[in-house]
This record gives sequence, structure tokens and C-alpha cells, in this order.
Amino acid sequence: MVIGVTAAVFLLDWFYLAYITSHGFAMKTSEFVLGSLKFSIPIQWLPVMGIVLVSLAVWYEVTAAIFPRRVALESDQLSNLRLVRVVVISLAAFVCVLYIPYIIGSEWFWARMSSASSISQIHDFALSLLNTDKSVMELNPLWQYSISQASALMIMILSACIFGRGTRRIRR
Repeated sequence: MVIGVTAAVFLLDWFYLAYITSHGFAMKTSEFVLGSLKFSIPIQWLPVMGIVLVSLAVWYEVTAAIFPRRVALESDQLSNLRLVRVVVISLAAFVCVLYIPYIIGSEWFWARMSSASSISQIHDFALSLLNTDKSVMELNPLWQYSISQASALMIMILSACIFGRGTRRIRR
């Protein structure tokens, strides 16, 4: 389960990197020498690798909190459901923080909002989203990338810790 969720986080982050690279984010590489070997790593992949490592640690901790060590291995359906709930909520929060600002700023979103402009509440809500999103989208692309990556990771960690707490056992 830990590896599967971490792979999903990696894929979501990889798609995000591909999306922003296709929209003008310049890829830069850094070369370093280790002994007689010369390596070249794209700098934009460093946060992705960091997110994968932190994701492994977070999901290991959440799994350990939900499934404490037991003498006999038994299938606990409630714990399985709690783990699925934590994974779904945390990944949804990660995706929302990572992708929603770009969806709000897209022409596709505003084409859909113009068709729903007859409902004033939706139109007003969309305009308030645009005003909020506009300040973020005017930043340098490197800042956009950094802020999006860091905030998405923090939201995923926070939601995993909040919803993945272990149950309190009643002492007898």
C-alpha cells in the first residue's frame, strides 16, 4: 500500500511537472562529478524526488498508526477503510492544491463559467476565485512551481496526519 500510494503521488507530480514545462517553465540541468562519473540532473526533478521520499515516510507512519503491531495477523476491515479514507482525502487535497490554481486560470474553465453566468452566485464565486488566483499566477514560474510543490506536500502531510491517527484503545 505504501509503495502504491507513493507511486500515485509520483505520477501526479510528474504530470504536474510535464504540464508546467509545456506551458513555458524552462528545464535546467546541473552537472556534478562523483569520482570518475559525471552526472547531469534536471533541477526541477529535485523537489519531485523530495516529495517521493517524504511521501514514503508519511505513508509508512500512517500505515503503522492505523495497523499497530499485533500478535496474530488478522484482517481488520475498519482499519482497511480508515486507510482508504486517509489515502483518498490526502491525495485529493494534494491534487487540489497542485492543480486547482492552473484550472482556474485556464480558458477552458472560463468558457464553462461564461455558460453558467446566468446564475449570479456561480459567476460571483468564479470572479472571486480569479482575483485570488491572479496574484499567484503573476509570480515568476519558478516561484509558482516552488509554492505549488511545497503547499501541496504540506497539505498532504497535514491531512494524512489528521485523518491517519491511530485509534485510542480502551484500557481494561
